[in-house]
Amino acid sequence: MTVMAFNAASLQPHTNTQQSKLSSLAEEFETSFLASMFGQMTSLLDGDGPLGGQGAGGDAWRALLTDELAKSVSRSGGVGIARSVHAELIALQESGNTSHDTAN
Repeated sequence: MTVMAFNAASLQPHTNTQQSKLSSLAEEFETSFLASMFGQMTSLLDGDGPLGGQGAGGDAWRALLTDELAKSVSRSGGVGIARSVHAELIALQESGNTSHDTAN
């Protein structure tokens, strides 16, 4: 899984290029989350077949399949995580705040 970092202050709020970068970043985050979720869902499957194969080959196939499934779901509109992350990035950007503390 990829760890993504950003500097919200370096992203200007209303340029098309920056909006595209924010959208892309949000979609990448959603894809990473979904890949992790799908990986957990399929990790305990046993038996024959592409998701139940045993050994390194089965594990590699399962990982590739779950990654592609996550990309496909995210590109198709996802589950709403990317929209929420994008909105939060815009809010952080407009406030000029690079660290978001939800405890307050």
